[in-house]
Amino acid sequence: MAATKYQAIKDSLRRLYLDDPRPWLVGFSGGKDSTLVASLIVETVVGIPEAGRKKPVSILCTDTRVEIPAIAETIEATLSRIRRFSQQNNLNIEVNLLRPPPEQSFWVNIIGRGYPPPNRVFRWCTQRLKIDPVTMFVQQRLGHWSEAILHLGARRAESSTRAQTMAGREKRNGLNRHPDLPRVWVSNPIEFLTTEEVWAYLLQRPNPWGGNNRALYKLYASASNGECPIQIDTSTPSCGNSRFGCWTCTVVERDKASEGLLASGDERMEQLIEFRETLLHYQDPANGKRDPKTKQGADRPGPLTIEARRELLTKLLQLQEQVGLPLITDDELFFIQQLWKSARRPDDGGGVARIVTRQKGILMSDWKETNRLRELQEEVAAEKGIRAETLRRLLAKVDEYSESHRAFGLPDELLAILKDDLEHEQAEGKKNV
Repeated sequence: MAATKYQAIKDSLRRLYLDDPRPWLVGFSGGKDSTLVASLIVETVVGIPEAGRKKPVSILCTDTRVEIPAIAETIEATLSRIRRFSQQNNLNIEVNLLRPPPEQSFWVNIIGRGYPPPNRVFRWCTQRLKIDPVTMFVQQRLGHWSEAILHLGARRAESSTRAQTMAGREKRNGLNRHPDLPRVWVSNPIEFLTTEEVWAYLLQRPNPWGGNNRALYKLYASASNGECPIQIDTSTPSCGNSRFGCWTCTVVERDKASEGLLASGDERMEQLIEFRETLLHYQDPANGKRDPKTKQGADRPGPLTIEARRELLTKLLQLQEQVGLPLITDDELFFIQQLWKSARRPDDGGGVARIVTRQKGILMSDWKETNRLRELQEEVAAEKGIRAETLRRLLAKVDEYSESHRAFGLPDELLAILKDDLEHEQAEGKKNV
C-alpha cells in the first residue's frame, strides 16, 4: 500500500514538471521530511528523458551559521552530493546554500546591536536568519520568472495544528499561494504521509544522489537520546519526530537535540550547551546585562549593555578556540566594531580590536589612524557645540545604515541619539546649579 503512495506522489510530480512551465523551488533543511521531498523530486527528474529536462529546479537551504555542527556537516555533505549528481546527469537542478548577510548574522545582532537572545515574545532570529535570505533569493529569481512553485516537506501528521492549517488553505490544482510571496505557489508532495512512511522510504532505498540515510537516522536517534518509539520494521526502529535547530536557541527551555547528541558522544556539544546557558543568563533583565532603557528611550529593558557585549565577544572567541569551530567571521567582527560606536553608551571603536588582539593575536586596525580620526571628531564636535561622543554615535549610525544599503528608520535613530545628548546636557546642568 505504501509503495502505491510513493508512486502516486512521483506520478503527480512528473505531471506537474511536464505540464506546468513554472520553475521549481525546493525547500531543504536536511531533516527527514525535506530529504524525502528532495529524493522524490530528483528521482522524478531522473526518470524524464534528458531532452525534456528543461525546467529549472533550485534547491534552497539556509545556513544560519549557528546550526548544530553535526547537522551542518551532514547538510553540506548531502548538498555536495546532489550538486555533483545533477551536474553529472544534466538534471538542471542547482543547489543553493543561503546565508544571512554578515550585518544580519546572529552574533552581529546580539553582540553588535545588543539584541537580547531570542525568546518566545521577541523571536527575531527566524526572520533574519532563515526567512529573509530565502525571500531575497526568491525575489531575485522572480525578476526573471513570472511565477514559481515551491515544494515543501510539511505533513499533516506532524501535529493537529499543522493539520488544521494545511486543511484550511485554499488550493488551486493542488497548490496554494505563499502567504508572503504572491507569485509563489506552494506544493506539499508528502502532505498525507505518516512519520513511519517517511522513514520507511528513506531507510529502505538508497538516495538517488548516492549513499543512504543511515547517518541521518543515527542523528535523529542521538537527538532523541536513543529513544525510538515508532517501529518501522523488525531491523530498524524509527526515531519519530526529533527536531534540529540552532545550538544557540534560547527560545526553548531545554535543547533536547543538543543534549541528546552530547549523550551520544559528540563532545563538542558540551561547551556549546554551556554557552547557550550563558546566553539565557544575558537574556534575563534581572541579571544586569541589559540597558534599563530601550533604544528609543522608553523605561523598560533595552539592549545588552556595551559591557555585556564585550563579555560575550570575549567568551565567544574563547569558545571558538576551545571547540575548533568557525563560530564568527572577520566580516562580523568589523560590523560589530562599527555598531559599538553608535550604542547608547558607545565604545570608542577600538574595543573589538582590543578583544580580538588579546584573544587571537590579530591586529584589526591601524591605531595611529584611529587616534587621528578621534582628534578630528573632537575638533568638529567642539566647533559645532556638541559632545564628541554624540558626533561619533551619529557618524557611526549613518555608516551602519549605509553598509546595509537602507535608510528606513535612520531619522528616528539619529533623533534618539540627539535626545540622549540633550538629556545629558540637562543632567550636567542640574549638577552645576
